[in-house]
Amino acid sequence: MNLFISIGAMITLATAAGLAWVLMRHPERPAPQAGVVSALLLVGVTLLLYQAGSNFDWAAPATEPQTIDPEFAAAIESLEQRLAAEGEDADGWLLLGNSYLQTGAVDRARVAFGKALAVSSPETRPLAQLGLAEAEVLLDRDALGGSAGDLIEQALLALPENPKALWYGGLTALVRGDSAAVTVRWERLLAQNPPDAIRRVVTEQLATLSADPAELTASTTIQVDVNVSAALRSQIAAGAILFLVARDAGQPGPPLAVIRQPATVLPATLTIGDDNAMLAGRKLADATSLRLIARVANAGDPIAQPGDLFGEANWAAGDGPVSIAIDQIVQP
Repeated sequence: MNLFISIGAMITLATAAGLAWVLMRHPERPAPQAGVVSALLLVGVTLLLYQAGSNFDWAAPATEPQTIDPEFAAAIESLEQRLAAEGEDADGWLLLGNSYLQTGAVDRARVAFGKALAVSSPETRPLAQLGLAEAEVLLDRDALGGSAGDLIEQALLALPENPKALWYGGLTALVRGDSAAVTVRWERLLAQNPPDAIRRVVTEQLATLSADPAELTASTTIQVDVNVSAALRSQIAAGAILFLVARDAGQPGPPLAVIRQPATVLPATLTIGDDNAMLAGRKLADATSLRLIARVANAGDPIAQPGDLFGEANWAAGDGPVSIAIDQIVQP
């Protein structure tokens, strides 16, 4: 029992600030208002969730890798061993799935939540559905329009006041073009007095639903020339991914905009702007100055890992094109 209390306490602390996780994807240029809202919000889904519920320190440098507490890792391993012998424990599988999410093992989380659903009771089934849907969304944002969305709708029927169900329920309704349901679900979420970070995000998204599409089309763009130093070119792995990230230089938080390209494009001239925004309603022009980071992720991870290559530059309104030389290595 102490094992479950320990893991549960860690997860509770890690998730107390929010509802779920997020990832980095490219936005699509919208046309009508519904398309504008959907494109902007979908791009930020995984990032918003990740920001809200993970133990990643957004205030840390972008090149600092995430670490897992050894005691937490040992507790997860012990739980894995117990469930290998006692596989009919839905609560145990739910706990394991949430533990995997906290450590970034999303594929494993999907398997664990699937097993929880297979052995669930009427009481645990909605939580298993939510967990499985969350993992599917983290792996593929388009899942909201399919199987993950169906699971969320089912869970929301059983858990109409659950904050996570309301959050995902709003996203599902958005994807399916039901703006009225989005508003109802997210206003119910706001009524529960969520943490300030979540309240701000949800309020911004609801405001975007009623925004004039013309206001969403104005875009700040920055031309960025990215090169890799001769000394580091040989350290780019096959299949590596190039991330170009724009952050508010004066305020810690999630990236304002992100571009993801295969590293084979290097050297490259990229244009990053509001069309690459990670959060609806946020624009590059909202920041006094920007910190631009170009990183070659040798394992393709959106979070910096030891051995990744990176370079940085600053940009302020009125500046012209920016050049970034990737000439540093992320250290352990």
